[in-house]
Amino acid sequence: MAKTKRNEEPRRGAAPAAKGNELQSYVDNHRKVLRSTLHSQTSKPLASLFTCSVIGIALVLPTILALLLINLQQVNLGWDGSAQITLFVEDNVPGNKAKDWAQQLEKRANIEQVTFIDQETALVEFSAVLNIEDTLSYLDSNPLPHSIIVTPHRSLRTLEDLQALEQQLAGSDLIANSMLDVVWLQRLQALTSFLERSVWLIAGMLALAVILILGNTIRLAIENRRDEIIVLKLVGGTNAFVCRPFLYLGCFFGVGGSLIAIFLAHIVIALLNGPIRALAQSYQSQYELSGLGFESTLFLLMIGGSLGWLGAWLAVRRHMHDIEPT
Repeated sequence: MAKTKRNEEPRRGAAPAAKGNELQSYVDNHRKVLRSTLHSQTSKPLASLFTCSVIGIALVLPTILALLLINLQQVNLGWDGSAQITLFVEDNVPGNKAKDWAQQLEKRANIEQVTFIDQETALVEFSAVLNIEDTLSYLDSNPLPHSIIVTPHRSLRTLEDLQALEQQLAGSDLIANSMLDVVWLQRLQALTSFLERSVWLIAGMLALAVILILGNTIRLAIENRRDEIIVLKLVGGTNAFVCRPFLYLGCFFGVGGSLIAIFLAHIVIALLNGPIRALAQSYQSQYELSGLGFESTLFLLMIGGSLGWLGAWLAVRRHMHDIEPT
């Protein structure tokens, strides 16, 4: 019998990768799975487009509402000093004393501008507006008081700050009454609060809808590859290895839906800018809706990818364990 050579190396079976190559092997596998997922979806563009379009339509509605909310908040923060506080001076206070007090008010840091209107000027303006000069000539005395119009500083943006300033000014012994002209600001803040809550509710419901759509799509993909999954598990593939393509598929649909939502959002904002511009011009102003910026675009892509991954993860967690070799 022939003797076996001592220096002949014994035969070996499959061996795991060296420790130094484990990370590189892991990265290469992810890269391979990502390329395979992109290739499989681009090879059937129409079906992929339909799935991404459904997700994009679900994402574009909260996106548009969020953009409108941001624009309303910008209008709220940039009210440009149009809120005013009107102070009516006591009848027994001389005009010079009221004017001096008004000049002292203008030195305050929380006040932008102060305008003193004496009762004679107020009567002339009142009669000119209503065209009742002849009627006012029968009056024995001027019924209008001296008034002070206070424009708050731009730092006072909220209704609470303006009301606090009004109460502080109206507490003077020289002032008989006061009026805060912020009805429009109250309505704007109420509308902003309503829209903000609506955005969160609608976004939550549509995010759940996206997760359910993607979960059902991934479930169908798992059923179509059932035999392949069984073979991979037979040769030792772990659940993480088998689930990896489906997680990438969910991210692909999520990011694709976000891209379509971004495209639709730009179209909707462009269509709405025409009426908004015409409305602003009727008030002798210029205003345009601001669309998606770089940060908001990136955020929407991250939201879509995250929803896609979550929907795929829930689907593979639910269905992958049911597929086992017999």
